[in-house]
Amino acid sequence: MKKITVNVLFLFCIVLNSYSQGYLDKIDPYSTGVLYRSTDLNNPVLAKTEGTQYLNKDFQLAEVSDVPKKLMVRYNAVTDTLEIQSEGDQFFSLTKKAPYNTITMVSNQNKLKLLNYTNKEGDVYGYLSELHGTSYLALYRRDKIILQKATEARTSYQQAKPAKFVKTNAEYYLSLENKTARPMPKNKKELQDLFPMKKEKIAVYLKKNTFSLKEEKSIIEIAKFLSAL
Repeated sequence: MKKITVNVLFLFCIVLNSYSQGYLDKIDPYSTGVLYRSTDLNNPVLAKTEGTQYLNKDFQLAEVSDVPKKLMVRYNAVTDTLEIQSEGDQFFSLTKKAPYNTITMVSNQNKLKLLNYTNKEGDVYGYLSELHGTSYLALYRRDKIILQKATEARTSYQQAKPAKFVKTNAEYYLSLENKTARPMPKNKKELQDLFPMKKEKIAVYLKKNTFSLKEEKSIIEIAKFLSAL
């Protein structure tokens, strides 16, 4: 009886693997390493945490570069991964490597780019939202959600706080000539120093226009101006 049970389980594993492999082949017949199963997607601890890991909980139809069919995707801003929902409601994560580095949402044409960028944490290879892009200059935004750990009440006057997901302030990055993206300058002087050959033109623009390097609309406008220089 024990031997029969083992054989049945073995056969079930083969069938499940064949189904998963078949789905991967449908997505990209030339590379079965496009998707992988992620333990984070079924983590019971994260599932009970207050808040959400996603900027948008709903899966959206998207085009992934070098993948022949459209996929249902959503971005996990905690793990910095792109989650995929299959036709059979199975869940996978998209492997973080070229050529699958551009994800375009069909409904609004918003783009996620997988690229190299540098921040205070060091060198990062992850997803950024493209706000403006030309062959010379591209502007990106990093959307990040962190897991704030639970805290216990140390005295009777304090209240225990459960773990929760918290959205951090957006970070903006500039990439020149497709090189590693770096943080957007924080003030006018840093902005001019980044373009030493165009300081005078930038200075004139800054005097004629009211803008803030803390507001996304203004940041996009200055990026468009710099692209046209």
